[in-house]
Amino acid sequence: MKSISTALAAGALAAAGALTTGIAGADPDPAPAPAPATQPIGTQGTVPEGPGVHGWTVSDLRPSSDAIPYQPRGALWEATATDEAIQGAVFPIVANLSARSASGQNYQALFTVPTAQGIAPAALTQGQKASGKVYFDVTGDAPNSMVYQTGGNDLIRWVAPAPQAPQPQAPAGGSQIPANGGSNRAPAAPARPPASR
Repeated sequence: MKSISTALAAGALAAAGALTTGIAGADPDPAPAPAPATQPIGTQGTVPEGPGVHGWTVSDLRPSSDAIPYQPRGALWEATATDEAIQGAVFPIVANLSARSASGQNYQALFTVPTAQGIAPAALTQGQKASGKVYFDVTGDAPNSMVYQTGGNDLIRWVAPAPQAPQPQAPAGGSQIPANGGSNRAPAAPARPPASR
């Protein structure tokens, strides 16, 4: 009887040890999501989703004057989006696109509003593309970037290119560096032939 009790106690201790090791070895904080690819608006970003790989390109983020079957609470904005099946078959999920302001406000695409200008909700096989307009109801700060996200995580981020510094212009009046090595003197007058007597 004593050996059975000892065996049970040993088994319980072993189980407790395994449980403690399992808990201690557990990772309490899962690894953070990788930083999204950030690129200028108008360039393609790729994202694997399901069995395929999307190539999303967004451009021309601006206020819209289009008439669509939706009454915005703020201002209607639009962007042009293209989804390309880079690898395998993909399904364009317009709901994953959002416009974003510099202050961090997100405006999800109005994916439930069907428009003739929108992206057709149909599967794309490798090499196929679908393009169309995506609309946003901007109820706060004006957007200056776009994101493609799933589960609250940005997978692709498009930002407006930084403004180019103005190039220095030549001063008015033609005071460029002279071709004669930097001298501002007038060229010498041509020599006169000697006067005949």
